Amino acid sequence: MNIPLTALGIGLIILGISILLTPAHPVPPHTVRALLEGSTLNIEALLEELNITNKGYYVRGADGRIYVFIPIDRDSGPPIGEFEFKGLVTKVNDKRYLTIIPPSSEIVNIQELSEAEFNDALSYVLVDISELAESVETYTVGYHIVVRVKKPRGYVASWRFRNVLGSLEASIAASLLAKRYGLSKVVDEMDMEGERIITLEVFSYG
Repeated sequence: MNIPLTALGIGLIILGISILLTPAHPVPPHTVRALLEGSTLNIEALLEELNITNKGYYVRGADGRIYVFIPIDRDSGPPIGEFEFKGLVTKVNDKRYLTIIPPSSEIVNIQELSEAEFNDALSYVLVDISELAESVETYTVGYHIVVRVKKPRGYVASWRFRNVLGSLEASIAASLLAKRYGLSKVVDEMDMEGERIITLEVFSYG
């Protein structure tokens, strides 16, 4: 596999989503959903090629874009401290992370979400823009944030993508939290009849 071309493919898909979401190019929610689902395939191929299985950390970069830092070796914790994005591998305090842009990176940057509360922002993306769910509910349990997604419609067959980045719904939720707080992670997901329970963690950042 040509890794640079894979990364380019991911970038082009994200660029396409960004363009389609602009007011001058309205797009049906099912098309946005299809683009998001399709973008997971390139990422799955990259994770498969590099045999990556550790869960990723969603990080807000200095440019405002959301990145996912995935431990390449053993998971020794999130990337804390200063770092620079240089290619696919980023080194932070002697820890190596595969660094990718998740499908949700551009969506969480749209103007409508800039001042919205987390629950409202997540509902806007999952219910209104992409129709990935019928409704969402969020609440805090201890140090974790729990998202209850009613009638999730996202279809991600790629088990490695889901294991590392979470389902599409979880990935979007984690991206929104990283956008707000700087660093987050999908801890667990549980599918029940007609709903998906997602548990996320927010870390101290910087």
